[in-house]
Amino acid sequence: MTYKEALENGYKDAGFTYQRGYISRRKFDLATAECHEAGGRRKGQLYVLCPCYNSSKYCLRMYLAK
Repeated sequence: MTYKEALENGYKDAGFTYQRGYISRRKFDLATAECHEAGGRRKGQLYVLCPCYNSSKYCLRMYLAK
């Protein structure tokens, strides 16, 4: 499922955290970004990885909730 499809299905932004890793800023398009399922405490919750403009070592993990 993409971010755009998730918003159409009733999901909303539920906050974000920083995650170590790099996501390219040039070719990133939020509408076509793939959603992943979280594990651990947030098991089953969807998230999208977005580029971070503060640092090149980290990316943003944006959570989605119904």
